[in-house]
Amino acid sequence: MSKKQLGRIIHFANLPLKLLLPKSRENITEVAFKTVPSASKIEIKRVLESLYGLQVAKVNTLNMEGKKKRVRGSVAYYRRPDYKKAYVTLKEPVTLPANLFPFNMAEEKNAPTSDEKPSERSGSSK
Repeated sequence: MSKKQLGRIIHFANLPLKLLLPKSRENITEVAFKTVPSASKIEIKRVLESLYGLQVAKVNTLNMEGKKKRVRGSVAYYRRPDYKKAYVTLKEPVTLPANLFPFNMAEEKNAPTSDEKPSERSGSSK
């Protein structure tokens, strides 16, 4: 098989992106990501446009140094790994779905249902 028969091959960077939580879920025009220090602005933009379908206007990056942490009970220190923070400005605002970050699931589990009384839920017996 020759390269002409294979067609066009697209290589994506193995680029981990961790979304930092925005303050609101509606009309988001700027999002922040944590990624590896070797990521470039162009790689970040291409991954977000091709894999996630976002329309990116610009990407600003910051190289962050890992914090120096002390080992408990010792005078030794260790450093967390360095990372890069990317602030991405979008051309069109997006809205995140409500179930993207299920933080409220634990609260909903522990919340009393309308059928049971508060005294029954606490488990106290008289």
